[in-house]
Amino acid sequence: MQTMPDLPAGYQGQIRLDDLTGKQLVTIRHPSSLTLRILPYPGFVRMFAAAAVPFGSIHTTCRPGGREIVIPAGSAHFLEHCVFSRDDEGGLAGHLAGLGASANAYTTHDHTLYYFSSSGHFGEAFRLWLNALLRPQLDESRVAAEKPIILAELSQYQDDPDARCSQLLMEGLYHAHPVRTDIGGTAASVTSITAQDLGEAFRLFYHPGQLQLTLAGDFELAMVLDVLDSCLNGVAGKSPGLATPVFPDEPALPCRQSLQLEMDVSVPLFMVGVKDPVRDARTALDGLEKARRQRTARLVLDTLLSPVSPLYDALYQDGLINDSFGCHFSWDTSYGFLACGGESAKPAEAAARLRESLAEACRKGLDELIFAAQKRAAAGEMVQALDSVEHGGMVQARASLLPVDLFDYPSIYDKIDAVQALSQLSFLADPQAYVTALVEPRR
Repeated sequence: MQTMPDLPAGYQGQIRLDDLTGKQLVTIRHPSSLTLRILPYPGFVRMFAAAAVPFGSIHTTCRPGGREIVIPAGSAHFLEHCVFSRDDEGGLAGHLAGLGASANAYTTHDHTLYYFSSSGHFGEAFRLWLNALLRPQLDESRVAAEKPIILAELSQYQDDPDARCSQLLMEGLYHAHPVRTDIGGTAASVTSITAQDLGEAFRLFYHPGQLQLTLAGDFELAMVLDVLDSCLNGVAGKSPGLATPVFPDEPALPCRQSLQLEMDVSVPLFMVGVKDPVRDARTALDGLEKARRQRTARLVLDTLLSPVSPLYDALYQDGLINDSFGCHFSWDTSYGFLACGGESAKPAEAAARLRESLAEACRKGLDELIFAAQKRAAAGEMVQALDSVEHGGMVQARASLLPVDLFDYPSIYDKIDAVQALSQLSFLADPQAYVTALVEPRR
């Protein structure tokens, strides 16, 4: 790690060189406390920017400075809409498109991420994009104009079998934790959101000290710092302090083990969820340990449920799953769950086989040859991510939320072994931790 010289007063910066690839990562701390990470790609035409905000759908209650604040469900997603608010000229996305830039954003359970890429006019696009992020329109007229759009989205999800099946699963897994509520909120919660609610959430979570900014491409540092100074002027202010999230007590076992819904579908759907009881003190984990746990869970899933696994092959050959089958592990300091499923002509049988097979695999242990191959592939993908401006930038943007550097991942993979990996997901062996959600054709 090398300290950066000749930065303006109030700035702090370091350069990290990756011994494996020879690439650099520049980390700069702005006087406002905003953290900027730059992946230089000398000679590349494409440029990428992302801003990660530690505000997601589960952050409905927080305690800044000792006082408790309740934020309506769906507020994080609503704020995302307000940043991209549309006007007669197309809003932020339309303005950026006029500069040849492509922009997007998404909200998850635990964060919101904004990003754009461009091959020209980057400085102008960067200034426009960052200003929109730091100064969204949050008055009552903007909120009133956006509500029908968001309510229409929620209504569409009610007609989407995949979305309904996923939501059914979450309601079975969790009793009280806000992760059981749709990321967009409910019709009632969205209707209740006011400009004051959004302003309070913005003040707490979008303060520069909370933002993690990532750039990837061939940049003039002077231009980047000039945009930062210009956009942050007048918005930095005093930090409201860390908005510590508050969560209700959540039982270790699921709320319900079986849920079913009838819809107008031609092929039934099934999902199997397994609840992580979250018994350890995760709030004390550092970024590297969080990253290791996330990557470990991904490796276990790839070993047990990817198309190269014997279990996937057996289910496929028996006609219980098809190419729609997928799985993921969602994990944070306050919750964790595995979810997998897809279309099936025999959804109840597919779910039962999957439940039995996962529990048995946990008792028997992982296939170490498949695990080792998956670990090599995953570590290689991290290195290959650096070959692409957009991919490298996106991986680093997400990693900054932990926070870790992209260059940390090879060493993280080196420290993961099959026995330790499966012990982290030992809850798969508990039959009471499982939930099955089915969407059947309407009779």
